[in-house]
Amino acid sequence: MKPRSAVTLRAGHRERGAVIVLVLVTLLLASFLLAAFIRRTGTELLADARAAERRQLRAEGYSALESVLAVLAAQRAAEGALHSPDEHWTEELAEAGYAPTGGREVTVAFEDESGKISLPKADAISIQTSLEAAGVAAVDAERMANALLAWMREGDRKESPDLDAPDYAGSDPAYRPARHALRSWGELAAVEMDRHVFFDETGAPTGVLRAFRQDFSLHSFQRTNLNSASAGVVITLGLGQAEANALSDYRARPRRADEPGYFRSLNEAATVIGSAAAPARFSTEIEALRINVTVRQGAVAFRLTAVVAKPGTVVATNRTVAAEPPGATAAQPAERKRLDYPFAVLEIHEDIEAPEIPAPAT
Repeated sequence: MKPRSAVTLRAGHRERGAVIVLVLVTLLLASFLLAAFIRRTGTELLADARAAERRQLRAEGYSALESVLAVLAAQRAAEGALHSPDEHWTEELAEAGYAPTGGREVTVAFEDESGKISLPKADAISIQTSLEAAGVAAVDAERMANALLAWMREGDRKESPDLDAPDYAGSDPAYRPARHALRSWGELAAVEMDRHVFFDETGAPTGVLRAFRQDFSLHSFQRTNLNSASAGVVITLGLGQAEANALSDYRARPRRADEPGYFRSLNEAATVIGSAAAPARFSTEIEALRINVTVRQGAVAFRLTAVVAKPGTVVATNRTVAAEPPGATAAQPAERKRLDYPFAVLEIHEDIEAPEIPAPAT
């Protein structure tokens, strides 16, 4: 047997080395692909788990909201009306049998939207007074109030603009006033009324806008609730400083267990602030109530915000529409049953709750 030559041996070594390198490269590539697959699969599984968790929190949030509305409906039936947000409402919610499931934590907060001034119903004097109280010069506040009212004045957007209204046709690009009530506070940026007063260079709300939002509501209702109105609101609506101080003292005073802590009529309010509370501007009932529901489970939170109104009138951001009376109508078949839901839902938001605006410095 002839021994193999050195050339043949070197060729065999090269072939085996190439195979080993190919195997190593294949293993390395497979390792990279496997690692990427594991990362992607883990991300998708985490996203699916988060989505399932949020669906459960969302269901819990709406369950809490419906339970709250049931408690409010029972409270209104017992007293004839809702007068002021009450911390005992959450206690009555627990007494009614509602309890979060799955170890979740649910918190409910109330805000009387009708304790503010209805912006769609406001006049120029009220808007101007509020702006001046927030630090805007009187001449600028008057001009801005007129510009805002011209923007919200109902009518055809194609109509000729008012002679004293800003000319939006000269803007770049040109546009027309909305001719309806504001549907969001961000819409103020489109009104020709000194945008820098309401928004800074980054688009964030200024202190003037924060104060303005505390005084006014985008929803349309007839009268402001004295039980929830701030001192600034009642002064803007015509009460004096003495009446505002008397109202604040009444709320802050200690009260007996059998006292409600709120006015049930304007006659009761007159015993504290006199007869200055005009029935055309003030009431002692909640017309629009904001309900904030927060559901937490671990580090995940779901926020649900709803504004509801008393039955009989649907309060919208740009109009007030009478509710449909019970019973069948010509457009409604007699066999169709009408659901008498205890509240009209004016707005509802999920996870888009605006950051809390701090109170302006006094």
